[in-house]
Amino acid sequence: MDLSVAADRRERGLAKIDAKRSVWRRREDYYRGRQDLPYAPPGVSAEYLQLREMAGANWLALAMDTPTQRLRADGFRTGRDEAADATTWNEVWQPNNLDSRQRIVYSQMFVHGRGLMSVWPNPSDRKSPVIRPESSERVHVQMDPEDPFTAAWAVKSFTVEDRPVGSNLIVPGSVASPRERQVAVVYDRDSWVRFERGGSSYSGEWTVAANGSHPLGAVPFVTFDHRQDADGQPWSAIEPLMQQQDALNTIRFQTLLAMQFAAYRQRAIVGYDPVIRDQQGQPLFELDGDGKPVLDAQGRPKPLLQSMGRAGVDRILAFPGADTKVFDMPESNLANYITVLGEFLSDLFALGQVPPQYLLNRMSNLSGDALAGAESTLQSLVADLQRTVGESLEEVMRLANRARGEDEPDLASEVVWADAEARSFAQTVDGITKLVTVGLPRQAAFEMVPGATPVKVRRWMELSAEERRAAAVDDPIARAAEALRVLPPAPEVEPVA
Repeated sequence: MDLSVAADRRERGLAKIDAKRSVWRRREDYYRGRQDLPYAPPGVSAEYLQLREMAGANWLALAMDTPTQRLRADGFRTGRDEAADATTWNEVWQPNNLDSRQRIVYSQMFVHGRGLMSVWPNPSDRKSPVIRPESSERVHVQMDPEDPFTAAWAVKSFTVEDRPVGSNLIVPGSVASPRERQVAVVYDRDSWVRFERGGSSYSGEWTVAANGSHPLGAVPFVTFDHRQDADGQPWSAIEPLMQQQDALNTIRFQTLLAMQFAAYRQRAIVGYDPVIRDQQGQPLFELDGDGKPVLDAQGRPKPLLQSMGRAGVDRILAFPGADTKVFDMPESNLANYITVLGEFLSDLFALGQVPPQYLLNRMSNLSGDALAGAESTLQSLVADLQRTVGESLEEVMRLANRARGEDEPDLASEVVWADAEARSFAQTVDGITKLVTVGLPRQAAFEMVPGATPVKVRRWMELSAEERRAAAVDDPIARAAEALRVLPPAPEVEPVA
């Protein structure tokens, strides 16, 4: 890559990263539960503001996590042979801890519209290339204008902390002041250029720190895009639900206010004057020991007040004054608030294709068939995501094979997904058993067991073969059949004329 071209791509990529950062972080905050507080008018009390802080309930995390929790790759079929399948799993997938890290990419895909994985050769162990989830906040992938589904180049930006140099004095890390060094790496289909600035080694201008080539034949970032349109543009699943989350927080805030200030019947008194007055109607004031009026905080004489009495079932409260009136104010009906909250919550889950049983109070004691029916929309969403994610994972494995030194692309590979449908274990076993009776191979049946992985299936096949051999030793008929099976065939006899 020409250095001037790399510098131009660096500036364009960093501009794209800066432009999307505020929107990216707002989506991430809403997913993490750091959401806008409900509106409160100026000048309200501390109690009012504290209730506003309590009003938030992060339903978006459940709506985002429910589909991605059903995405779990349990193996790969490479399109070559079973040994190649095991090699891909043991030398590529497992060394990179992708059993757990795959979830990071799926979550970013769903929340931000795009998740990313990077693939790079491993100089210390060539057979196990480095595969890592990448933050879509710090990486910009530029698509080819002639083919919006193929990456043309990419920029990754991050910072590194440098300690001050030039001093032999050893001080604690909390005392030494680090300097941030900004790094921007530009990649294309066969080369890369690393730029750095700042820190202890570079000035404020971008400087080429290193460059080189790579053997992947493609940009080393694989995109995982949600609901990609015809222009290659992905769409976030959380953005349409953020306003709905704000509405839910507002309803909860109003419910808390009603519970705090209007949940119980209130007694009200109007027209009552508690000031004690003389026969001429003039107020009487408190006096100190010297007979002087006691002053309040504003320096005014404090009037004498008569007690209002204490309410009780065996007491009668009497208030002087012809204009005094005592009455009750009824409590608020909190059921109305709860009904509205439930309806808004159901709308949010319906838009997110989350089944009603995730609310716990909507459905209970469901049979396997009823549960499968309730999850039909979620299963459709998960199946759609599996098709999208599966294509990207297959591309990750193709790049990994190139990083391992293989030249032939494996275009027939496919992902083996863990069973994500809601059904009872008894239903699963019953279905597998029926398939075996009509000729389904035993290994294929083992692969359909929930939680089966290539390693487990191979172990189950080995144990099954050992059990059959042990049963043949203990059974004389089976032993005789085994002996006949290994005898050489009888010689052919010429027919007698």
